Amino acid sequence: MNPRRILVSSVLTIGVLSTIIFGQLDASPAPARFGTAPFVNRPYASHRTPITTTWYCPGVPAGDGTVGGEIVVANPTSTPKQARVTLLGSDQAAPVSQDITVPARDTFTLSVSDALKATFVSAIVELDGGDAMVEQRAIYPAGDAVSSCITQTSSSWYFADGFTIDGSTDQIILTNPSADSVSVNLAFFTAAGKREPSAFQGDSVPPHSVKVVSVADNGLKDERIIGVQVIASRGQLVVARAQHYFGGNRLGYSLTLGAPAPSEQVWFVDGEKGVGISEQYVLFNPTDIDTSVGLTVLGLGVAAAIVSPDPIAVAAGEVVVLEASAIPDLPDGRHSMVFSTVDDSRPSVIIERVITRPAGTKISTTVVMGMTSEYAVGRWYVPIGVGSAVDQALVVYNVDGVDTTVTVKAIGPGGEVAVASLTDLALPAAGVITIDLTDPSVFGRLLVVESSQRLLVERLLPRGHDFNGRSGSWALPECGLCNFSSPPSL
Repeated sequence: MNPRRILVSSVLTIGVLSTIIFGQLDASPAPARFGTAPFVNRPYASHRTPITTTWYCPGVPAGDGTVGGEIVVANPTSTPKQARVTLLGSDQAAPVSQDITVPARDTFTLSVSDALKATFVSAIVELDGGDAMVEQRAIYPAGDAVSSCITQTSSSWYFADGFTIDGSTDQIILTNPSADSVSVNLAFFTAAGKREPSAFQGDSVPPHSVKVVSVADNGLKDERIIGVQVIASRGQLVVARAQHYFGGNRLGYSLTLGAPAPSEQVWFVDGEKGVGISEQYVLFNPTDIDTSVGLTVLGLGVAAAIVSPDPIAVAAGEVVVLEASAIPDLPDGRHSMVFSTVDDSRPSVIIERVITRPAGTKISTTVVMGMTSEYAVGRWYVPIGVGSAVDQALVVYNVDGVDTTVTVKAIGPGGEVAVASLTDLALPAAGVITIDLTDPSVFGRLLVVESSQRLLVERLLPRGHDFNGRSGSWALPECGLCNFSSPPSL
């Protein structure tokens, strides 16, 4: 089977799949299929308050004065938080540590490039207590990119969408935050099949360091699809991917945290069909068992016809690309998507969404890793928000088949305060809406998005540098009630 297959037409509806998507055809809020995760596989904010919490940030560029990055620590509580930030660099840079205080109901921003110079710099943030949260912003001439940090390392990491067309760069950022060396094996999955370069079998990542792998420089130039698998045979690490697009109908910069494991169900909120918009979903099966994946288009409302193509066959070790424009009768405008394995409940796919939209006289590409179902909750944080007015800054999907409302709150000296213009916004059952962040009370503030029903929330932030276009990223779900199979350790 060809490892790279472009889906150009599918017309049959998956009736069974359509009826199991969170009561979309039923007014009851009770879910019919909501998977559990064996461990934490996406960033989240916690209700719990342990003695200390450690966050691992995937890395930002900090090699010279043209690039940089920020570590943003957000404290929603009424008391200041103490933290110790340790920066780890590539290029054999020595780690740098400093103690910080995060004011109550405020954020603290650390400029990475002011503290350490290296091609990429990652961060370990050790917090007193568990209520604060950490994100990073990569500052890059081709557009800034926000990513949440994560509270667990892993021995495995995956990416579906690699891209080296027209000189585009694709870098894998391996961060070892531990005091022991980590031994890793890298594999790449392309149209030509699986490649396991000998240089990256048993490769060592030294203690407290960052190693950067340039995909194109290892025999993978001009590849449109590159699935990546990173397996640590000894130790655990954090892995991210940085991409700078120069062509092939992509422009801009992306920096994405990997997925620690395959999933059985993957969600996306910010889909859009319109003139000049390219929307792709890249599915990667890193397991040794063939699978089939069903797709349901969401966000059209419970009364709308559900457009579901045939199940997508994704063979073991295969990467498949779905062009959203090929889905029959997909209407113009916003929509959301959910992908689920349909043959059984095996976690077997990594899925990323690639959207390229018109941006002034150019285009802007953003890539987002799919969210798994256990993180659908009624309360989300936005640690890195907006500094000025931004239209359609948030995209919110109502997971349940019940009409609801959404309120945005800003956290300031007086605590959480509902934004008057963003209170009780109507969100239909199984619907998707965008939220403008134009009220001055939200500028520079930690925000909360909440509802009585479960939500999924993506944000679309400006790229900066006088560029048009947006960079997509998930907000942080507040997981006191997330459907983990066992409580995650912090």
